Amino acid sequence: MVKCDGIFGWLLAIILLSGCQQQLQHFEQIDASRSGLDFINEIIEDDSLNILESEFVYNGAGVAIGDLNGDGLDDLFFAGNQVKNRLYLNHGQLRFEDVTEFASISKPDEQFWSSGVNIVDINLDGRQDIYICNTLRKEAAFRRNLLYINQGNDGENRPMFEEMGQEYGIADTSHSSHAQFFDYDNDGDLDLFIGVNLIEAKYPNAFIPIVEDGSSANRDNLFQNNWSDSLGHPIFHDVTIEAGILQDGYSHSTLVNDFNEDGWLDIYVANDYESNDLIFINNQDGTFTNRAGDIFKHFSLSAMGSDVGDINNDGNLDFVTSEMQPYYNKRKKLFQGESSYQREILTRRFGYEYQYTRNTLQLNMGNDPESGLPVYGDIGIFAGVQETDWSWATLFADYDNDSYQDLFIANGFPKDVTDRDFSDFRALAAHLVSKEELFAAIPEVKSPNFMFKNNGDLSFSDVTEKWGLNVSSFSNGAAYGDLDQDGDLDLIINNIDDPVLLFENHLNELTSNHYLRIKLKGPEGNPDAFGSAVEIFHQNGRQKIYLLSNRGYLSKSESFVHFGLGDLEKVDSIIVYWPGGSMQKAEAVAADQVLEISYQNATNRKQLSTNTGLFREVSQDHNLDFVHKEIDYVDYNFQRTLPHKFSQYGPALAVGDINGDNLDDIFISGSRSYPETWLTQNGDHSFIARDVNYKQSEALHEEDAGTLLFDADQDGDLDLYIARGGAQEEPKNSLYQDVILVNDGEGNFTLAEDALPPLNANGSSVKAADFDRDGDLDLFVGSRVLPRAFPKSDRSYLLRNDSENGRLKFVDVSAESGADLTSPGMISDALWTDYNGDFWPDLLLACEWMPLRLFENQEGRFKEVTAETGLDQYHGWWTALAPADLDNDGDMDYIAGNYGENIYFKCSSGEPMRVYGQDLDNNGSIDPLISCFWRDSVGDRYEYLYHPRQDVIKQFVGIRKRFNTYAEFGESTVPEMFAGGEMDDALILKTNWLKSSWIENQNGKFVVHPLPIEAQLAPIYGIQTLDYDHDGRLDIVMVGNDFGMEVQQGRADAFVGLVLHNAGAQFEPLRLAESKWYVPGDAKSLAKVMVSDSAYLLISGQNSDELKALVSLEAQNLLIRVDPQIVKCSLKLTDGSSRLHEFYWGDTFQSQSSRILASNPSIKEITWLDQNGEEVNLVQ
Repeated sequence: MVKCDGIFGWLLAIILLSGCQQQLQHFEQIDASRSGLDFINEIIEDDSLNILESEFVYNGAGVAIGDLNGDGLDDLFFAGNQVKNRLYLNHGQLRFEDVTEFASISKPDEQFWSSGVNIVDINLDGRQDIYICNTLRKEAAFRRNLLYINQGNDGENRPMFEEMGQEYGIADTSHSSHAQFFDYDNDGDLDLFIGVNLIEAKYPNAFIPIVEDGSSANRDNLFQNNWSDSLGHPIFHDVTIEAGILQDGYSHSTLVNDFNEDGWLDIYVANDYESNDLIFINNQDGTFTNRAGDIFKHFSLSAMGSDVGDINNDGNLDFVTSEMQPYYNKRKKLFQGESSYQREILTRRFGYEYQYTRNTLQLNMGNDPESGLPVYGDIGIFAGVQETDWSWATLFADYDNDSYQDLFIANGFPKDVTDRDFSDFRALAAHLVSKEELFAAIPEVKSPNFMFKNNGDLSFSDVTEKWGLNVSSFSNGAAYGDLDQDGDLDLIINNIDDPVLLFENHLNELTSNHYLRIKLKGPEGNPDAFGSAVEIFHQNGRQKIYLLSNRGYLSKSESFVHFGLGDLEKVDSIIVYWPGGSMQKAEAVAADQVLEISYQNATNRKQLSTNTGLFREVSQDHNLDFVHKEIDYVDYNFQRTLPHKFSQYGPALAVGDINGDNLDDIFISGSRSYPETWLTQNGDHSFIARDVNYKQSEALHEEDAGTLLFDADQDGDLDLYIARGGAQEEPKNSLYQDVILVNDGEGNFTLAEDALPPLNANGSSVKAADFDRDGDLDLFVGSRVLPRAFPKSDRSYLLRNDSENGRLKFVDVSAESGADLTSPGMISDALWTDYNGDFWPDLLLACEWMPLRLFENQEGRFKEVTAETGLDQYHGWWTALAPADLDNDGDMDYIAGNYGENIYFKCSSGEPMRVYGQDLDNNGSIDPLISCFWRDSVGDRYEYLYHPRQDVIKQFVGIRKRFNTYAEFGESTVPEMFAGGEMDDALILKTNWLKSSWIENQNGKFVVHPLPIEAQLAPIYGIQTLDYDHDGRLDIVMVGNDFGMEVQQGRADAFVGLVLHNAGAQFEPLRLAESKWYVPGDAKSLAKVMVSDSAYLLISGQNSDELKALVSLEAQNLLIRVDPQIVKCSLKLTDGSSRLHEFYWGDTFQSQSSRILASNPSIKEITWLDQNGEEVNLVQ
């Protein structure tokens, strides 16, 4: 019996211990009763000071971490708005003592409204000083910034301070919210940048001319540090105007970083409201130039907090800014107003940068090969960090020591004046109720802060609850530091109307991950080495961190550089990049220590050699200076709830020899009101531009879509087909009529009357093949959306070439071809290809809201085999097709462009996106409603309408009566909204796959493989293949973006082009630094143009932008111009494998390349084949 009791007790102990271990979370909230941190940033409103009178009343305050008494433990300083600023000394084990009164750091007057705080040794006496920004008050005397100089410790080891802001010249009164200390002039001491946030204008969200002459009270300030020997401390002088800090704005946070890696620190300013964020590039002469628009493609609209970090460990620094987008549907619909394309128009008219209401995560793509400036793409949506509600501090750090920087975002707002239901109530009742009643009606946004774990693949996972941070608060400033010195990072957060949050990191009790902490001892004038970058190298790669005096929002984190190392026990090398251009290296450093590195051993930084890259931009070399022009047509005026524009897809490109000189020429399509253009190649391989008009309307209102050069009449020269589209006219308008123009053999074209049947559909693509094998080229003309009737598709056409005796005639056989090809869907691209090797060209279609559709040619008649080949499960927004035998197995594989995963429109097989097409108001027009699965308030996912309430009302006014409030609208799922059966007979299409993919042909069955993550960051359009490294495997080059996305989403612009190296049917993305393949605009078409026997250009048409031409510097090929009768060839390679190559009349989105084969040393033997499968020896 005793023995049993013993066993029972032992088991019970194990169970209890196990339960305790399970309950231990990554972060533990430490109560004030234990920590001693009882600070509360309490705000008491009154008639004159409240959110209705002052929008800045809840902007909160910061927190700073630093060792103020020199005992080796980091202390905490909290800024208070209406309450006292407070200083807490760290006594170890996360126990703190309030020593505010002893330290003599009380505000000079209770009217001081403190916001941002820094801790820095400003007078170089080895003791940390405190700098506090003050704002909000109308009286300048109460906005004076305060500088507390550390006088040393008293007998109880408590630091004592004296306020000396005026003596040092930085008692600034300009509504400053925060400050950043850094060495901008490389003279070895710390200068000061002050961010100013003042609502001077009555309507800060209005588009007004940007003030760039320094006259605005809203501009920031720069102070230069000049040491005074007589005073024994620095005097700061305002150099704002002469330094070129002239733009106005509403600054919430500032970062410094050497953007262009020239050894001089640059400045990033995150601005609220309509004012643009700024990137001041250091000109190395004491002046700065704002280059924001050259570096970022768009920004957060009301940017709050910001931080810099290397999220993918590539050595390039990435950026995050916080905004206000809610994260669950009801809050989204309460927050989102009516979409306004007018914003896009005014943005361009007033010279603003594009801005959107969401957090942005700017990924450093590398440097622009021409300007040398870094270029960024916002991947926040892909990463999953775009919406965290009313957000403030953003902090990159490795909170789990796994070697990847995670992301913490603080949020909350006591009175949500953006709530649309409150706004409606305010507009109606403002004069009927008291101010107190109105104030009481404002809802609050009290929610947990967000913690995102870096997954190591550019994506983040929300681990807020899992890691123990699920505490609702109104949080603003935040900082991280190893406050208990156990090798992991703790969090401290300043809240409004609640005690501060201290979270202890229990990582070391949960994992065995290693770390390395580095304490920098900087030069004499910058002892904390602010502005330094530290990069470590180890067997798993590299990591890089910048040390700043202020980051996130109004706050300063610890002055250590903290690296998580995962399972690594050592670092191979460390490089410190000191401010001023010097550097220092340490090697073979053990993990799990605090390493001190001193500036005394620094050496001059070596200039890195410049990589020439694989490609070079050569437009000017060949006189290709074409710029596409497009009238900004607003599709949303006819259908408010479109996912994107259908009018913005040019220019199309067609390549071929039009005048018989054996040189490739280029045809560029015309847009509405603009003519077409020929670029004719000269003997020196330059091009001459010639505008032509192949339009029938006097106003040139036709919009060209697909274009094709082919020998329609079999007279030995190339004729021209132009498919008309653009979706800018009503259905069946005569402006949609396609045309064929006959070539006289010398490049002069004449309209072929009556060659075509009536083709008045909204065309998108035209491709040619001899589908009936009668010796001439037939056509497939694909159409996209039925204009003003999305999601209905317009008619497509299969045109049989029945020309005789030089008289052109094409007959519509779409309905009699076996499979009905009159309405196969919204066609983006088409491809004639022999997928099954029977030498009858099959038809593959890229469709929107549908799968890729494959029609097998069975001796001139077609049968759809989409399901039989395995393509039917992947419903996408397919954009483009490109053929290639990617695995060298002797059959054709395919690359299919899609919209990618960096857009708000999310879907999966279990949670498809849908579009419902129905005439809900019986007015004869289609009302399209798009749905996605989004979170509700408790995190469950349901099908909700995508668009805001006002957009849906503008499309279908009946919604207003069904849902009187935004809240009701946001709570209602799609099934609940239309429970009356309105959608029973609607056209319903779905999408469950948005990944750009390569399609592997396995003996006539297809396996869909997603392309690498880097190919999912924007829509893909132009696609070509080439063997740039002569290894016998075809690599991929791509261009894309879509600047016509609906307004809430904004421009899908993260792409700068991409090269994918084929490593044996596994594709490896090349960094921009390696490839120099750079096409950053709204790129659509991509085609090959032969310019010599050994070189061809890859030219890309960018909508409303310049034509890009790039040439491969690696691939020195023998180019073979292929005879028209050859349809494919088999290539025997030196490694024993074989690759199939087909030749096309049109080969990717709105593109036609030169019919050439690039031969290289990997090719051992070529067998040429005609359409009957017979070997041919005829090669031009």
